[in-house]
Amino acid sequence: MPPRTLDEELTDLLREMSKAAGFSADRVKVSILAGDGSPRQFFRIRQGASHVIALISPRQKHHGIDENDSYFLIGTHLRRRNVPVPGIFWADLARGCFVLEDLGDFHLQTHLNRRRLDILGVYQSAVRLLVDMQQRAREGFEASFCFDTVAYDSAFVYQRELEYFRERFLNGCLGLEIGPDDLRHDFENIAEAAGAAPFSHVIHRDFQSRNIMICGRRLRLVDFQGMRFGPPAYDLASLLIDPYVGISPEMERKALALYWSKARAYLDSSFKRFLEAYSVLRLCRNLQVLGAYSYLGLIKGKRHFLRYLPRAWKQLSFWLNNHHGARCPDLQRLVNRIERTPRLSIRMDAFREVFRDNASVR
Repeated sequence: MPPRTLDEELTDLLREMSKAAGFSADRVKVSILAGDGSPRQFFRIRQGASHVIALISPRQKHHGIDENDSYFLIGTHLRRRNVPVPGIFWADLARGCFVLEDLGDFHLQTHLNRRRLDILGVYQSAVRLLVDMQQRAREGFEASFCFDTVAYDSAFVYQRELEYFRERFLNGCLGLEIGPDDLRHDFENIAEAAGAAPFSHVIHRDFQSRNIMICGRRLRLVDFQGMRFGPPAYDLASLLIDPYVGISPEMERKALALYWSKARAYLDSSFKRFLEAYSVLRLCRNLQVLGAYSYLGLIKGKRHFLRYLPRAWKQLSFWLNNHHGARCPDLQRLVNRIERTPRLSIRMDAFREVFRDNASVR
């Protein structure tokens, strides 16, 4: 007998997941959904008016906790805490299979791109969702839920955001040869400042427009498996500098003020200290985005991510030249040199020409 093909195995697995959802496997319709930046696969399973999402996520670890365990543990915790995340109807963690509540295909980015009318109102709702999540999630949240480090601390910032930016964006995307020591002093300053917050709070770490669904005129939150202990201002920065959308400086200030008015009771911070934390965490998120989108676009072949690099780059240039020059002078000089030099490498030329973005940023 010839070996079974992957398609046959996938079909059988989806049949099993259909039965787990209470559907008749021979009467369902299955459609493939667009994925995100991960290797996970998403399918919509329909029978009549009923529908669910099938998530197939290959295990990354055979021993110890992996992304699937975190998804299940954190998702279950958030549902118990009444955070609006999709329900998990069935799960087989050993195989990385989940049957989930179907929240539709309409996320915050889609809404804002189609109807840029009440942007402030939409962001006010998103900020309220963030505050609600941060308040509810931390009660009962355990370090054992986390597969990918427990806390957003200085070591994590240095390796997973700053060095990631150097390796994936500066060298990988722009074709530069920036060594680990070239920006070490600046990176140490940034990491120390970013990791200074106490770990009494829990953050989503990817709180942006594509992870906020609009379902039944209500905002719902997805992709929460990377949640960990960390500074709340990081999530706010992730939302407000999201290059998928790009909001005005005035909108950012208004959303930030709303967040402070709602969250100040649990932040245990002065407004001045909060703004200082937001400022440096905004910079970290900016660098992380440039690294991540470069990696996803150039290494993983998901080239649609590259279209958002120019906006994130312009944000970085502005932020360094107007707010963080004293903290990271070497990085500031490097960014300004890149800005002044149109032909640093073939990759830089391609970046400027193919993925040019004329959207205004501050």
